[in-house]
Amino acid sequence: FRVLLASAVPGRLWMRLKGVQRSCLSLLLLSSAHGWCAAPSMSLNMAKEITFVRHGVTEMNEFLGKKSYGSTGFEDPGYYDTRLTPRGMNQATELNKVLRGEHEEGGQQMELLVASPLHRTLHTATLAFGGLEHIPRVVNPMVRERMWLSSDVGSDPEALQAEFGEHGWDCSALPKRWWYHNDNWAKETEWRAPGKYVHAGEPEAPFRERLQAFKGWLAARPETHITVVSHWGAIYGLTGLSLENCQVARVRLSELREDIACTP
Repeated sequence: FRVLLASAVPGRLWMRLKGVQRSCLSLLLLSSAHGWCAAPSMSLNMAKEITFVRHGVTEMNEFLGKKSYGSTGFEDPGYYDTRLTPRGMNQATELNKVLRGEHEEGGQQMELLVASPLHRTLHTATLAFGGLEHIPRVVNPMVRERMWLSSDVGSDPEALQAEFGEHGWDCSALPKRWWYHNDNWAKETEWRAPGKYVHAGEPEAPFRERLQAFKGWLAARPETHITVVSHWGAIYGLTGLSLENCQVARVRLSELREDIACTP
């Protein structure tokens, strides 16, 4: 990767880039190297059908239901890479019955299953698509949640591989820190609502850039029916739809937003 970076970005230019710009450029180059990012010359197949699935209920979802983000005295509880609750796991299991039924009846085609590398999406996808292991699976960090809270901080790729590798999810190509990070965030202006945070928040610019890149990746894929297991913020940014936990929405690639939405 260092060779790729050095050959793509002249040293003087790299030194002038800020931390956020370096992070975005690094992810873009790494995505291209591992096939996560579409080549500019690829033609767009805008008639593709994209099925979005939001993950099941998590520990952080339940916490925010009691103490909402932005409320007076809000403090991030430190639920790093938050897990599904028993309710969330049950949601995914119930969704599996619907998805398998549709697939077995031939009413819904699935040619590729894509998931964010966050634990809650990998777990949801594994449960919701159990019994459908013949469908190719791809982990793509571009469709992770926007970094708001500790729940959006990811896990080490080796740990993810150990837990989900046997279920067809290859996490071995992920960078060590594949989620948004800014080691100097405490010294910079905080854009989030007043509160006590434990990790940097992801500004709008890098969030929009990676979702635009994900749209290009979808367009370049040869499949015409792609299912994406992702998050409220990422799905809303791409579609403008606000999905509940384990809710499903199907759209055409041409219906994805030209601009990326950040908040309602």
